[in-house]
Amino acid sequence: MTDLDARPPVRRMRPEDRRAQILQEAFQLIAVGGFNAVSLSDIAKACGIQKSAVLHYFPSMNDLLFGVLQMRELQDFDFYMEQAQQAGPADAAMARERFTRVFRHNLERREFVRLYSILSAEALDPSHPAHEYFSERSVQARAEIAQSLQWKSNPEVAAVELYAFWDGLELASRHDPTVDPSAVWESFCDRFFVD
Repeated sequence: MTDLDARPPVRRMRPEDRRAQILQEAFQLIAVGGFNAVSLSDIAKACGIQKSAVLHYFPSMNDLLFGVLQMRELQDFDFYMEQAQQAGPADAAMARERFTRVFRHNLERREFVRLYSILSAEALDPSHPAHEYFSERSVQARAEIAQSLQWKSNPEVAAVELYAFWDGLELASRHDPTVDPSAVWESFCDRFFVD
């Protein structure tokens, strides 16, 4: 009996389902170990397929990484579009309500937030394939936040403060499970969202 005989048969899937499976398995593996600890072979094994099948959909690990990042963005797109439709001039109370909805949404998607945090930390290295993506995303996020903080005397500085607090709170709650992110968020909001 050869190794080929011992290997379980590959389950046939529609191309779009196989691509989604590859992205989901890559997401799970990267969220646990980070991008640098995962190979195309690891992802193929998790999918029960050959590495060449992964390469058919994603010609390189970098392509797969950007597929995972895009998947995260697309899965949150509907929620963020709903929030954006409510955008416009906001006072402190309205801004607090909007940001709190997004914060709570992220609490329900801890795996995605963890993946994003791991990748953004790895991408501090300028040679990382997602370095430019995360640099641009950070600038864009702060600009979007500033749009909802126009009632602050310096919206751009306030956006940096809110963005830094948010990232820090997510990190602290991952390191210490006794931290109650909702309680800390509300305490911060009581001080930050004041006219």
